[in-house]
Amino acid sequence: MKKSLVAVIAVMMAGCANKGGYVQLHDGEPLLPAEKAIVNGHYGYRNGSIANEMTRIVAINGEKVPKQWFVAEGANTVSLLPGYYEMKILYVHSVNVIDYYSYITIPVLLEQNCTYQIVTSWSSAERSLGYELVGKPSSAPALSSCGGAVVEEREEEDGYEI
Repeated sequence: MKKSLVAVIAVMMAGCANKGGYVQLHDGEPLLPAEKAIVNGHYGYRNGSIANEMTRIVAINGEKVPKQWFVAEGANTVSLLPGYYEMKILYVHSVNVIDYYSYITIPVLLEQNCTYQIVTSWSSAERSLGYELVGKPSSAPALSSCGGAVVEEREEEDGYEI
């Protein structure tokens, strides 16, 4: 009986560890906002309707991001060191009782002292979904524009150029 109770409590505590949906994806102590890049997804209701909409970060460079308790895979917010990443994103949109899921991996170049918001745009007429990151400085002074985080890879003779 005691072992079962301890196991249940351990599982509950592990689930609560990421309850806020925030994951630090760099080693060491937490960094000041000016020293890191922050990427935010979205969880909520769209345009005041009952249609649920969620954008989650599910993997960085092929490594899964820990799941938020009782919610879809991935996290709402990740903290990363500045640099280039391949970010896998999950977009969920509910219409009536049907959930529509879309995954995409996008190359991003993140700058320090920037907070990025994942923005989705979709067209039911064209059956298309677009993603972009909109950035703003995390703290003053703003030494970066925080713009243009999504990059396109161009194939060059000696590999890839960003």
